[in-house]
Amino acid sequence: MPSGARTAGSGGPGNFLEDQLGLNVGSQDIADSVGWEVKYYTAKTNLITLFHKEAQPPSIMRYMVNKWGWKDAHGRLSFRHTISGKSDRFRIDSDANQILVRPLKGNGPVPYWTHDELLNIAGGKLRRLVLVKGELKTDKVRFLQADCYENLHIGFFIYELVRGTICIDFDVREATPGSAGLRNHGTKFRVSPDNVCRLYTKKERLS
Repeated sequence: MPSGARTAGSGGPGNFLEDQLGLNVGSQDIADSVGWEVKYYTAKTNLITLFHKEAQPPSIMRYMVNKWGWKDAHGRLSFRHTISGKSDRFRIDSDANQILVRPLKGNGPVPYWTHDELLNIAGGKLRRLVLVKGELKTDKVRFLQADCYENLHIGFFIYELVRGTICIDFDVREATPGSAGLRNHGTKFRVSPDNVCRLYTKKERLS
C-alpha cells in the first residue's frame, strides 16, 4: 500500500480502497459511487460509522457539555458518550416522529432528530452498501471478503436505533478551558459489522 496522508493510520486501508475504486466522496452524506456506499473494516472493528448528523436544536451541544461533561486532562469540559439504546445516563426514544436522547433522571433540553432527516440521510447514503473486510500487516493490506447489501429498510433503521443495534456516539469538548467555543468531532451513528444485515432486506457475498 503506498504511503501518504490518505493511507496513514487506521483509516488508511479504507481510503486506499476508495482510491483504487476511483471514489472521492469520503464523509459526505451521499453514497460513494453510483448509489453504492463502500465501507472497510477488520476483525478488530467494533463499530463502523454509518453517517454523521448533528442533533437539534443548534445550541444543544453547548448545553450537553455544560450539563453532562467532565474535565479532561487539559481542564476542558468534554462530553464523549456512546448510547446503544440505553446507557448509564440516557436512553434513546422514538416519540412524535422524532428520535430523542433523554436523561434517565431529571429533565431539560434534549438532543433530537426528526425521523425524516435521519431517513433522508440514511436513504441517500446507505441505500446500497458494500462492506469490505480486510487485514493490514505492516504496510500491506489484504481484502478478504465483500458483502453487498441492498434495499435499506427505513422502518428497520428506526427500530434498530431505539433497540440499540445502532448507537449514537457524541464527541464534543470545549475548545479551551472555560471557552464558549466547542471542538465537535461530529455526532456519529454507528453499528457493528455483524449487525449491518439487520438494516437491509437483501444481502449477497461477492467474494
